[in-house]
Amino acid sequence: MFDIGGPELFFLLILALLIFGPRRLPQVGRQLGGFVAQMRHAMRDMQGTLEREVALEDVKGAMNEVKGIQRDATAIARELAGFGPPPYVDPNRRRDLPPAGSGVLAPETAAEPVAGETGAVGPAEAAAAESSAPSSPAPSEPAPPRAAAPTADGPDDPGQAGTP
Repeated sequence: MFDIGGPELFFLLILALLIFGPRRLPQVGRQLGGFVAQMRHAMRDMQGTLEREVALEDVKGAMNEVKGIQRDATAIARELAGFGPPPYVDPNRRRDLPPAGSGVLAPETAAEPVAGETGAVGPAEAAAAESSAPSSPAPSEPAPPRAAAPTADGPDDPGQAGTP
């Protein structure tokens, strides 16, 4: 700090001895040492205070960041409040069937009501079923060929020759 070497220190000690005398020199040395100790203590306190202030600023910045994240999370929670939890999906349910109680049957499971079933169909449901059903059912087997119309020569079938 002061960059005092050996010769300079020796010169200062001789000068202090001449100024203060041999009786007061030990007392002045103690006071000077106490002053240096107080200055070091004050420097440490100042440094600790500055470090605490810097750390406090860091904590305040982190708290502000956490408050911002909390505001964002609250806003997202408010947006999602109307959606509710996802519906329960039974892992054992077949994927090709509609959910139970929906009133809709899958095409391969649709069937005519069986006599004696408790699920009777009312007139409104019967009318709706008829309007949604195709007008002519698709044949599952090809139709047999039609018989040829009789010609002017006579019937094509020899077995019918004697019939009028």
